[in-house]
Amino acid sequence: MRRASFAWTTAVAAVAAIAVTAVPASAGQAGQAGEIGQAGEIGEIGYGTPGTGEILPYPGQEGLIWIPDWIGDGGAVTGGAYAAGPPVTVTVGCRGGSGGAGEVRVTFTPYYGDTTPVEFTVPCPAEAVDRGSAVVTAEQGRSFHVGVKASAPDVHWGLTVTQPDA
Repeated sequence: MRRASFAWTTAVAAVAAIAVTAVPASAGQAGQAGEIGQAGEIGEIGYGTPGTGEILPYPGQEGLIWIPDWIGDGGAVTGGAYAAGPPVTVTVGCRGGSGGAGEVRVTFTPYYGDTTPVEFTVPCPAEAVDRGSAVVTAEQGRSFHVGVKASAPDVHWGLTVTQPDA
């Protein structure tokens, strides 16, 4: 099954679409600036830009999403996990910006199974890359939104969502 190649392309397109079309948000979307609302609604936030490096390496055939380097806020919306397969792992790596260390807040919002968002924070050292991960059920990974909120507009981060072939 070659779902990984298709899902990766879909995820990259979703990131580009979010970055280009989401700003400015209409008054009916999420509340305060910097918040990511329910069901993929995006508040009035200045989404970041693609980086030129590689914070996280290519995840190989297990990859559903790979964003190698993004600067500032962002995220991805996609689906692609094999619902009867193994759990899905969400990993974010980050590095602080010009102001030194920072952090990113990650919110994984599934649209199937238990739809309770999974949240975690990753510290971003100034001179190195730190990583954080969360594991969700395959059912939750069928279709989802991952939002990444950076503590500063120049924090670099990378994202992978992986599921081993069943």
